Amino acid sequence: MFKNQVVVSSVQLAEHFDKRHCDILRLLNALLRSANKQRLSKHFFKSNYKDETGKNNTMYLMDRDGFSLLVMSFKGEKALKWKLDFIDAFNAMEQEIRNNEHKLNTDLKDKLYNTSIKLEKVKILHNRLFEESTNQSALLNEKRAELLRYKAFRDLIIAKQLENDSAGLSYDDVDEIDNRIFGEID
Repeated sequence: MFKNQVVVSSVQLAEHFDKRHCDILRLLNALLRSANKQRLSKHFFKSNYKDETGKNNTMYLMDRDGFSLLVMSFKGEKALKWKLDFIDAFNAMEQEIRNNEHKLNTDLKDKLYNTSIKLEKVKILHNRLFEESTNQSALLNEKRAELLRYKAFRDLIIAKQLENDSAGLSYDDVDEIDNRIFGEID
């Protein structure tokens, strides 16, 4: 694979066709110097490889179309057989890649679906917690208001007791204080 494409190298071509790599490079260079150079350049990619001595050498990678353009000029029974085998191999590799991509896309869709379900559950839980929090907050505010009313009631009773010189409060006194704080109940 190179630039997300299935490729073959000029070294592989030389080996399989029992040709010298320099002859393959000569054919490639002649092809790439032709009048259609720009159209051809998208099928051939200059690269390097290390030979058995460790020396860096030039090679070309080519996609299926580049391969076809170059190899179709080769002659002989061996060339024909190899051309057909290589075309079959390219097709098999592409099919395998497509199958894997389809599987990956299916797996990704499943994961996205499962994640969206989990996210929806989290949203529902969040809304419930928010609602519960709002209810608790309202209840807390009611309790605070009630506590303030009782404190005010207590303070008024204490003030009234002090006013009456600790003689105690009558039922009417407590009822009057209660009505001032909580309002009259019909």
